[in-house]
Amino acid sequence: MILAPQPANESERLRELMRYEVLHTQYEEDFDDIVRLASSICETPISTITLIAQNQQWFKAHIGVPHRDGDRDTSFCGHAIMGTDLMVVPDALQDERFADNPLVQHDPSIRFYAGCPLISANGFPLGTLCVIDRIPRQLNPTQEMSLKVLSGQVVKLFELRLRNREIESQRARLEEFGTVQNKIISIISHDVRGPLASLKSLLELVRSDQVSPEDAKNLFGILDKQLDGTMGMLTNLVEWGGLLMRKPALDIGTVDLHNLVEHKIIPILAPFADPKKNQIRSLIRPGLRVRGDEYALRFILRNILSNANKYTSEGIIQLSATEKPDGIIQLQISDNGCGMDETQLKNLFQWDQKRKSREGTHREKGSGLGLILAREFAESMRVTIEATSNPGEGTIFTLILHEA
Repeated sequence: MILAPQPANESERLRELMRYEVLHTQYEEDFDDIVRLASSICETPISTITLIAQNQQWFKAHIGVPHRDGDRDTSFCGHAIMGTDLMVVPDALQDERFADNPLVQHDPSIRFYAGCPLISANGFPLGTLCVIDRIPRQLNPTQEMSLKVLSGQVVKLFELRLRNREIESQRARLEEFGTVQNKIISIISHDVRGPLASLKSLLELVRSDQVSPEDAKNLFGILDKQLDGTMGMLTNLVEWGGLLMRKPALDIGTVDLHNLVEHKIIPILAPFADPKKNQIRSLIRPGLRVRGDEYALRFILRNILSNANKYTSEGIIQLSATEKPDGIIQLQISDNGCGMDETQLKNLFQWDQKRKSREGTHREKGSGLGLILAREFAESMRVTIEATSNPGEGTIFTLILHEA
């Protein structure tokens, strides 16, 4: 017996087979119909749609045999995928490749075999459509042509299933974007239109001399803080939209956490912390690397630190990282600000609570949107965010990351 050989491009062939996602799937009527038709046309008791995996042959559909898989080394189909045309074995006992094969010597006692390779659109043989008999025989030209045509139909069904999955994925993505769009419209209609309407009203009052210069100055100061909050919210929305477009394929790689915090986050937030006499400190050791998407991780940390600065005055905001033995990095962002009660903590990451965001220690305005979006993208990276807080004692955010 000659063992079934492997194609030179075996690793690429196996990747192609995996791409179709048909191995070890449920029986399907369309494929069952094809083996029944092949068996009928070729007048054989056995027919299978066989997929050749790494060490196994597996039947997507079969008729005439009770089992659903077998050993690749002893398979006839393992030989058939080495070519691109129909492989016919008229009498296995007369063929040195198969004469002492256990599938010939024992059940199912194969004597005749004809298998047509299932060639993918990219030119890789995935398996075969084959017919088998227990007596020596030949196929006539019509039967050979029919077997080739049916093998092509099998591949087309594979392609159709693949396209259907892609369409379903796109449909789900469009539904997700529809939900996102509704959220964005809701946020903009409430949180952007409000400050702009206030600005317009104030300008009209000033033009009509209905407010004194001193009152106008005070009102503009209040409005300025509202607009700062609105600008921060719009920045988050823009970054969120960019992340959403990349969400299915976030660039998960190695992120130098120390450099990210020291050079790309703290310098940006320092101008906002200085007027409140807050200090942002990092105790993260140089060289500490974690798994993640740098853009998304920067978005998450910036929003958590911005939130800490908002609710802290003349205090310390500190980042520290604890390295666990199992490769877990526990990143903590702590502040000694005003803290939160149980209800505020419970609603921290809830979409329907975003408009109830509290004013900061300097009456800063905000929508509460940043933390909600941060949580959403943390989950897309499989990063856990937890928060603990007590009124008057400050807040601690904990991120569970994985060491790179």
